[in-house]
Amino acid sequence: MDKRAAITIIFIFFLAVSTLSGCSEEPESFSFSRTELPLISFMGFEIPVFPTARDQMNYAKSGFPDSREKIAAFKALFKLFPEFRLECGEAALSLAYLNLGVDYRFAQKKDILAAVQDYNTVLQNFKEVPQIIVKTYWYLGWLHCNLLHEKREGLDFFWQIVKSYPGIQMGISSPVPWVSLVYPATGKTSHPEEKKIKKKWGALALLEIVEHAADKTETVKAFDCLWQAYPGTVSTGLAIKYLLKKKIHIQKVLPCAETYLDLNIANSFLSDEIRILKGEF
Repeated sequence: MDKRAAITIIFIFFLAVSTLSGCSEEPESFSFSRTELPLISFMGFEIPVFPTARDQMNYAKSGFPDSREKIAAFKALFKLFPEFRLECGEAALSLAYLNLGVDYRFAQKKDILAAVQDYNTVLQNFKEVPQIIVKTYWYLGWLHCNLLHEKREGLDFFWQIVKSYPGIQMGISSPVPWVSLVYPATGKTSHPEEKKIKKKWGALALLEIVEHAADKTETVKAFDCLWQAYPGTVSTGLAIKYLLKKKIHIQKVLPCAETYLDLNIANSFLSDEIRILKGEF
């Protein structure tokens, strides 16, 4: 089987898996012809060249048996589509994340610090692409709070998102696999306009602050911002759940919980958890 035929089979498989895996985003279709793809030799690998930067990015995000080939696939974007800054920024973010290995929970400190360094480089190289910068701030906040246990440094990155990028939607893939805020496919609501609200980086950043702030005053400040700016998001529901569970500022949170449940925004599991916690008071 030649290289082009193998690539065609890989992509058909990849597309099938993407469609069936229940991703948080709509599957992206490739615009390339599956029968003939030119190849370039790059970093010791034969990399297929696609008609668009988005197709090239989708290829780089697919599975590879050799991590070195995946790195080459991402770096090929810089060579093939340097003028497509969004896709190049996504590639740079992905390369930084690869420092953490197959499972970030087992990453060594040196690998985490290497990721931090690469993310800081992304901040310098993609200043003109806010969709990339906001995601980079989130990664830096997450790394400092969750992996390096440097809460203050991490919280500062999250506040930077709230201050500078409050309205940017999560239009590119979720930062890590477990960050997927699921909305119900159907359901009646007394506030139908809330169904149109998309996941916002600002809301996700405020949720992170609520969960990580050591100072309860900062926790309440973040929740107040979240409730005022993003009342109908799943991030807000998760913050309400957290505050009820931790018994923080209950007199304020209880009426918010009631109003939030009336919006019928969250999935049934989150709604049920909020109802159970609310019933304890």
